[in-house]
Amino acid sequence: MGERAEQLVGAVELGDVRLERRVVEVVETFLTRPEATIPTANSAWAATQATYRLLANDAVRVEALVEGMGQATVQRCPSGEVLLAVQDTTSVDYTHHRGAAQLGPLEDPTHRGILLHTTLAVTAAGQPMGVVDQQVWERDPEQTGHRHQRHALPIEGKESVKWLHAMHATIQRVGTRCPLVTVADREADIFDLFALAAELPGDWVIRARHDRVLAAEPGVAEPAHLLTTLAAAPCLLQTTVAVSRQANRAAREAQVEVRVAEVALPPPAHAVQAHARWWAAHPEVAPVGPRTRAALTVGVVLVSEPHPPSGERALHWLLVTSLPLTTVDEALTCVHYYRLRWLVERFHYVLKSGCHVEQLQLETAARLERALVIYSAVAAWMLHATYQARVAPEAPATVIMEDDAWRVLLTVHYPHRSLPPQPPTVREALRLVARLGGFLARNGDGEPGVKTVWRGFTRLTDMLIAWRIFTSVSTPSPP
Repeated sequence: MGERAEQLVGAVELGDVRLERRVVEVVETFLTRPEATIPTANSAWAATQATYRLLANDAVRVEALVEGMGQATVQRCPSGEVLLAVQDTTSVDYTHHRGAAQLGPLEDPTHRGILLHTTLAVTAAGQPMGVVDQQVWERDPEQTGHRHQRHALPIEGKESVKWLHAMHATIQRVGTRCPLVTVADREADIFDLFALAAELPGDWVIRARHDRVLAAEPGVAEPAHLLTTLAAAPCLLQTTVAVSRQANRAAREAQVEVRVAEVALPPPAHAVQAHARWWAAHPEVAPVGPRTRAALTVGVVLVSEPHPPSGERALHWLLVTSLPLTTVDEALTCVHYYRLRWLVERFHYVLKSGCHVEQLQLETAARLERALVIYSAVAAWMLHATYQARVAPEAPATVIMEDDAWRVLLTVHYPHRSLPPQPPTVREALRLVARLGGFLARNGDGEPGVKTVWRGFTRLTDMLIAWRIFTSVSTPSPP
């Protein structure tokens, strides 16, 4: 695991080699027991104390941890291939942790915690590669209940500036290594983000939330709206879209119609004078978004399900994009990229349910922030390992585990067989790992999910420790 931890956070620079080495050691420890508490994962009291000291050390800056993790992720991405930068926000709830200081209100103002905005790097084939950017912050309790004033603020004065910061940071880290496509859900339907993206390299696919008014055409009295324009467009094709499972919804396939159009989006007209007053009162704030407000020409894809199954909500995706949409394949590519957005939700699920970060008992928000970023490297690796078997099933198991690990795995499952000279495939090994975590591997069970995989890896780690102790004791020392 040491080599794996080095690949995940080895690029972290804190100005102190000992601290940098300690970050790698902590990640290595958490990789072996992601579900355990910090004392249980470390076992020894000295290692537990060292972990707590690391998380309490102000020299361990969150920005440096994120930068190092992001740089390491980019280096693992296949050069020259399209890379999706999938953004999403989640809240980490510490309401139960009464002793933690500096926490802020969440969506429910009676709850306290931390906001986490993640940009996950995903290949076009659907392989999560790791976290390329993260922002962590606490809301100001004094700002609770002021949502009605948001139109009077420029993007730099809103929480939604997170989308622009993430785009800036991701493009800077990826550079020219990969063609980049930013993917986000409806919360990112922000004109300032579209305008910024038009000025930066790369493309983007964002699901629309607003039925925007389109730029007026010459000779037309009433400007058109986005939804009516797309609904009136001819059907480009009919296809099947896989709908992922949700907490209250089973996975299914939807028969959909796809329509495309090119439209011009005018800048929002509201609060221009109020924005100017805000800028005059905040000269210390550096501009993030574009200062020009010209109309933007964008492509739009409407994916609609005309006849959903009884009791199911019809699928309806309205995607705004900079990608070309001149052919059927280009439209399908845009839809495919958006479908991969849910992987960032799976990442947040692994972080909370697999790493149990909401159970952390640390004294301050700053310590919790450091722990969240470090555990993010662990959660990203678990997600990557799970999807490795789906994207490249015939690769050798050594891409996700050490030689000793696959040998222990085969010995445990097939104790009466001789070990083969070559490792099994990733798919074979991961299914055996998942069986340790409760996966039944029946004919109709499909591929194992991330929960059984992380549970299986935890058991495999314990077996591997026992194996190494046994072999070191049973092998006589040289005279």
